[in-house]
Amino acid sequence: MSFPSHCVIITAAGNSSRFNESNGNGQQKKEFLLLDNRTVLYHATLPFVDLPNLKAIIVTYGEGCKDETELALDNLLYTSTTPVILVQGGSTRQESVYLALQELEKRAIGAEYVLIHDGARPWIDEKTIIDTLATATVFGGAAPVLPIYEAVKKVDNDGRLQDHVDRSNLVTIQTPQAFHFKTILEAHHQAANTTKFYVDDTEIFTDFGGFVGTNIGNIKNRKITKFEDIMYGSEV
Repeated sequence: MSFPSHCVIITAAGNSSRFNESNGNGQQKKEFLLLDNRTVLYHATLPFVDLPNLKAIIVTYGEGCKDETELALDNLLYTSTTPVILVQGGSTRQESVYLALQELEKRAIGAEYVLIHDGARPWIDEKTIIDTLATATVFGGAAPVLPIYEAVKKVDNDGRLQDHVDRSNLVTIQTPQAFHFKTILEAHHQAANTTKFYVDDTEIFTDFGGFVGTNIGNIKNRKITKFEDIMYGSEV
């Protein structure tokens, strides 16, 4: 494919609360942990660096974590031919992405598309990135997904089975998610003026008129949510 001009946002501003609930080693930020002598954040960022027509990479960081984020990115800050820009995130993922989009707008980088990726997904592969960006050029937005093979059930507040869900059109969704830049920016402008809590950017994009296509993701492209994920995630 002919690569459209694009930027990348890597989200790493969260507080890793669910990770630390499952971790007996105290408070740790999962993006800063080591995998094969490099941090989770480094691995989550590296596959994007050498793609053609990449204009900028923005990495969001939590309050007080700028220095640690710089250390976690290691030599990517200095060896990348594409600018790597650190932006302090907000109290939610939605707010952090919006701040990153505003930074790209302010810098007038002029990219046509933006890829948004979780800094806690270190096993992302280049093929998934390319497929997602290609799908976005068709639909305006795109996300990698995986079909669900297990039976899906709904339970009530007491843990009893309440309903048996048809899984035939259900999928799980991954990142990176790709969007036409001006359209996702406008969608975030509008979402910021609502009281709705958004789970991810595809929800924001579709709520305000965008279309999101899907491509098959990679089962190895797992998000580190609990402590055991970092030990077993790459062994899927």
